Amino acid sequence: SLASGGAVPSAATARLQLEDGSEYPAAGKIEFSEAMVDPSTGTVTLRATFPNSSGLLLPGMYVRARLSQATAQNAILVPQQGLSRDARGEATVMLVTPDGKAERRTVKADRTVGDTWLVTDGLKPGDKVIVEGLIRIKAGMKIVPVPAGARPRRPAPHPSQP
Repeated sequence: SLASGGAVPSAATARLQLEDGSEYPAAGKIEFSEAMVDPSTGTVTLRATFPNSSGLLLPGMYVRARLSQATAQNAILVPQQGLSRDARGEATVMLVTPDGKAERRTVKADRTVGDTWLVTDGLKPGDKVIVEGLIRIKAGMKIVPVPAGARPRRPAPHPSQP
């Protein structure tokens, strides 16, 4: 969120992609942002400064900017389909426990990053989050995990079936 009065967090940085697709080698610093979002365009005006000792950046040049206000060091990204909200609005995920059972866990996920949720609390590296078939899964059920993107194993046909 933008700070009031145009103040910008000190960690706010910007990177530039030049017209030819290459990345400008030096990071810039965001100096100012308007406190208001333009309701007709959904945009905010920002001003960033970049070192330009080589003269590569020219007035009127078109570039793409990537902005970063902070980096969450211990955050985990979870695919959006793997996170749901309970009746109280709390974010929850289903995990596969070490003994192969489903477990519902409340997590802190305040925003999205692309098609993932940024989870800042409640998960640790190595946790196996269930992202498919959540409607059929209940806490405590025995789970046979399949890596994301792999085809699920089909059950063996019953002996009476051809």
